[in-house]
Amino acid sequence: MFEANIQTEMRAGRVTTTYGHLTWEDVRDADKDRVVILSVSATEDHGPHMPLDTDTVLGMAVAEGVAAAAPDEVFVMPPIPYGFNEHHKDFPGVIWIQPETLIAFVTDVTKSLAHHGFRRILLLNSHGSNHPVLDLAARKTVIETGIICVSASYWNLMSDRINEIRASDLGGIAHAGEFEAAMYMHLHPERVDLSKAATQNLHDPKSKFFNLDLAGKGGGAMLMRWWSEVSPDGTMGDPTVATPENGEKFLKAAIEETTALIREIHALPILERKDHH
Repeated sequence: MFEANIQTEMRAGRVTTTYGHLTWEDVRDADKDRVVILSVSATEDHGPHMPLDTDTVLGMAVAEGVAAAAPDEVFVMPPIPYGFNEHHKDFPGVIWIQPETLIAFVTDVTKSLAHHGFRRILLLNSHGSNHPVLDLAARKTVIETGIICVSASYWNLMSDRINEIRASDLGGIAHAGEFEAAMYMHLHPERVDLSKAATQNLHDPKSKFFNLDLAGKGGGAMLMRWWSEVSPDGTMGDPTVATPENGEKFLKAAIEETTALIREIHALPILERKDHH
């Protein structure tokens, strides 16, 4: 597994990528064009076969993998492990945050980073319903600070590669399905019990506008029902075909594509605003 602690101190001439391990002097002297990665996830049901922390574990594995691949280009923030997921609360264990609260919280974090001089931030999403929330938080950050702030759900960066690796049919990769189960099995196989997993593939091939597969190129419309209305066990997809070998491939692809995004963000110019009043 990729280690968060690619450590020892910058003061000793070596590099740390973990924001929380910096001193205030390190922050003062840091390269402010490094991209600061803030992983935002959720604590929620992932079927009877996977833990509540799935989104946090996977999102941070991607972030830490990027740090290992590009240690001079990023800082990784502590994750925000709670998200916009009240529609899951019929399943015990879910911790939900209202979207307005989450936008305000994330924006306070990004404005703090901007205050310290950082100019490039990636809000790395690992929970589907956070996507519109983080999009708004990124836009608010740009408007209020003038820095570059990008939001992205890591699976959206790698749809073609997911489809090259997957074993499940369309609809098999949605929530706690093959994709997430395989990556978690690769990282922590002792926490995943596929003997409790079942297929809950709800994809309707006749639908023109609704697509329930994360790697299915998406649909033209969005409906998010109460999760207990559509899933009997908190799962949507097919975790039964997940393997740790494919999980390693999925994670490697996620890290490579997110690293490519980081490098594009790093290369973006800081533009000057012009008020034409």
